[in-house]
Order: sequence, then structure tokens, then C-alpha cells
Amino acid sequence: MKAGLELCKSQAYDVVVLGHPTYYPKFGFVPSVKYDIKSGYDVPDDVFIILELVPRSLKDHKGVIRYQEAFNNV
Repeated sequence: MKAGLELCKSQAYDVVVLGHPTYYPKFGFVPSVKYDIKSGYDVPDDVFIILELVPRSLKDHKGVIRYQEAFNNV
């Protein structure tokens, strides 16, 4: 996990996951609604979480994140 996040940071990516609400916060993830960003899925706020790896990169972003169509077919 740490190596993956370091790689994302080196590429100037932030990370969004639909994941376990007690695992990901250990790495700094917070509910995306903190940034006024919502999930395109009907899921609880505490499982659609985000990690801002580029300081202040999310300050001007709002809206709904939708995964690619392939994720809807599982």
C-alpha cells in the first residue's frame, strides 16, 4: 500500500477508493464529502474515501466521481 501511494504521489495523483472504512483511514484517507466530492454509487460516505497526495489539489474540485462502465458489470 505504501509503495503504491508513493508511486501515485510521484506522478502527482490523488487517490479515490470505494473501500473499507477502518482500513484506508490508517493511510490518511478521509470521506470524499470533506472535499464536496461524492460517489456516483449509492454508498455510505465513510466508504467512498479520498487521499489528497498533492497539497491543495482538491480545493477547487467538486462534484460526482463516476467509475468507468466496466466497474458496473461486476
